[in-house]
Amino acid sequence: MRLNLRAFPTSLFARMALILLSGLLTAQLASLWLQWGERASVVSQARGLNFADRVAETIRVLEATPPSQRNASLSAVQSSDLRVTLIPDTQVSENPPRGQIQAAISTRLGSDREIRSVGGGGGGSGGGMHGGSGGMQAHGNPVRSFDVRLIDDQWVRITALSEPETPALPNDLIVQLLITLVIVTAVVMIAVRQATRPLKQLAEAADTLGRDLDAPPLAENGPAETRLAAQAFNRMQARIKRLIDERARALAAVSHDLRTPLTRMRLRAELVDDEKLREQMATDLDAMAAMIDATLDYLRGLQDNEAARPIDMNALLQSLADDAAVLGKSISVTGLASAPYTGRLSALHRALQNLIDNAIKYGHSARLCIDDNPSELRIAVEDEGPGIPAAELSRVGEPYYRPDASRSRETGGVGLGLSIARDIALIHGGELRLANRPQGGFSATLVLPRMLAKAP
Repeated sequence: MRLNLRAFPTSLFARMALILLSGLLTAQLASLWLQWGERASVVSQARGLNFADRVAETIRVLEATPPSQRNASLSAVQSSDLRVTLIPDTQVSENPPRGQIQAAISTRLGSDREIRSVGGGGGGSGGGMHGGSGGMQAHGNPVRSFDVRLIDDQWVRITALSEPETPALPNDLIVQLLITLVIVTAVVMIAVRQATRPLKQLAEAADTLGRDLDAPPLAENGPAETRLAAQAFNRMQARIKRLIDERARALAAVSHDLRTPLTRMRLRAELVDDEKLREQMATDLDAMAAMIDATLDYLRGLQDNEAARPIDMNALLQSLADDAAVLGKSISVTGLASAPYTGRLSALHRALQNLIDNAIKYGHSARLCIDDNPSELRIAVEDEGPGIPAAELSRVGEPYYRPDASRSRETGGVGLGLSIARDIALIHGGELRLANRPQGGFSATLVLPRMLAKAP
């Protein structure tokens, strides 16, 4: 039989709680079973002692009565659950009693009596005090029966006709067990939650770090292991933030230092008399400027500290379509976002614009398809272009990677548009999915989770 792993809880808290509570429940049931067995043993022994007392009392009464009057005395010792009859020697059982019934009766009488067990019974649980008679347990049938020789050699058969069931556990004991179970369960749940909370906080902090480097550090408290993990995470966050800040300063310096010589080269190119050479130099300078702008834009992507806020995605997509229409480009929008999306407006505008530019550049048109649900918002940008070879789909989102077959440098760009869109999706906790459409063309889908889209 194969276990269904999907039915097993996935969270560490649920798994630890389930394991501990299962062990606790097993221990409680085992304790209840042991108490029930012990109680049954004690009750059985007490009944055996009570039966021995009744047998001894019956023998005293009969021995104190003259033989001629014993038949009349039998009615005095009979009861609804005890039958006493005088029997001849020929009916006496030959089975010796088992257990301690003979010793118990002799002790109560002060002298030994010969006792025989009827039906093979006479011994059993409860230290041998609880006899039996061939398994007869129905009401009105013998459950214990003995033949006893009186002091004057008369045999008497004493039979217990019924035996009540072992009484159930008292309500007070059951209530105590339930209260104990509830208390221990509460303690286990609290202990497991305390043990797993640092892991949950660490996971949440790691997720927040991917979207906001300025998030507050983890609290360095709790057990030693928790403090060490929090300290290591905080040191990592500080190092990453320092590296990003240094990169931002370097980007600002590079942006200034590269644009200044490019501007001088543009001015000098205007002084060239050869018109053809001047146009070639201007084209190369424009290409260099575009490459620098694209590279700086890509490197600046993860440094974007824009605050997240609710965005009307329908209005944003329609504005992109309107801007493209002004330039004579064909863009259609299908579907609607059911609610505003909390994100970074400039970053999402840049990502969608890059996807639209790629679709128009390689497919001459673009179609925006919106699919919204409570867990995520999907925006697919589709084109009718040649698509991308399937073997290169996994690499096309890498920086500066350009498939030679369909997207060569003559189309413009440096191969950073999809990389920028992918990084912006990651900033929002989402992803960029790239695929060739079955009917032809290419599809880039921006998947933005709504539950993770929070303001930093």
